[in-house]
Amino acid sequence: MTGAWIRARALLGSSGETALSWAVLLLAAVVWVGGLRLGWYTSDRITDIPTYRNAETLINAGQVPYRDFPLEYPPLAAALFWLAGALPGQYEVGFSALMLICLGATALGVMATARAAGLDERRQALAGCAVALSPLLLGDMVQTRFDLMLAALLSWTLYAAVAGRWRLAWTLLGLATLTKLVPLALAPILLIYQRHHAGTRRALLGLALGVAVVGAVLLPFVIMSPSGVWRIAAYHLDRPLQIESTGAAYLLGLHALADVPLSVSYSFGSQGLAGRGPDAISMISSALLLAALVAIAVTLALLLRRVRRGPGDARLFLAAAAATMAALLAGGKVLSPQFVIWLLPVGFVVAGRYGGWTF
Repeated sequence: MTGAWIRARALLGSSGETALSWAVLLLAAVVWVGGLRLGWYTSDRITDIPTYRNAETLINAGQVPYRDFPLEYPPLAAALFWLAGALPGQYEVGFSALMLICLGATALGVMATARAAGLDERRQALAGCAVALSPLLLGDMVQTRFDLMLAALLSWTLYAAVAGRWRLAWTLLGLATLTKLVPLALAPILLIYQRHHAGTRRALLGLALGVAVVGAVLLPFVIMSPSGVWRIAAYHLDRPLQIESTGAAYLLGLHALADVPLSVSYSFGSQGLAGRGPDAISMISSALLLAALVAIAVTLALLLRRVRRGPGDARLFLAAAAATMAALLAGGKVLSPQFVIWLLPVGFVVAGRYGGWTF
């Protein structure tokens, strides 16, 4: 009788999780169509879609990214640009549909991560619904940038790590890096977290797997054009201090209060601050960002020594991931509005001061 009761509870729990997943996906679709395609955010005057469409046109013409034309995004982003054009209908509609799928995948990944971290059903539902509703706050940029693809990959990377599926975690982190370079910042804390669970050797093997995934995809392009592939990194290294960044806000404050002269340059698809002062602030902010990432990794390693394996250390890992993404936004020399999307996989799974029940 007891065994039958346990099996019935498990079946009901599984059915409830499935129902919740479908409800969150439906909510995401309603918000997307109602808010973005038909409602409040129907203007796309500031959009990166022309850049994506241009890359898709060149690829369809037989040109190879990095060798035949410059592209500042990694290969999986190029594949996404091509796929949006391969779908029937207008390019913008196809790209929007792909981003809706990524939003749904992000919501499901966030709920799976919350469940694996031991957060209760209420918290899982809140996290999934928050992600589904996020386009109402983030606006049209969620369907005119491809950052939701990165968010989807990161959400399932975190789930795989918390669930102890290390090979999957490193593979997904490699794929996320092949979409944008940002996930490289999560590699140290994932290495530390796996080492805590599985030992140094397996953690290093996991890191090697992630490197192998990235290398396997990049290698053909490196062979064809080493300089073209290097431009993926060089493009971002060469960018000036963007006007939205924290460092630029400091300089703009000095300009307003003390009439410190500033010069605005239009390059790299955005507005930046030019001159020795902005260059110095850019270097300082980059150094502080690196120091913050090191501090987060060291803190995680120290705190993991004090807790046993289970929900406690998983929540420490998720907090470290959230702190890492927040540091990238606050300390980077570039802060485009769509970067806020990077917080979706981590922002709603941090356990909070009073444990798993509250944000």
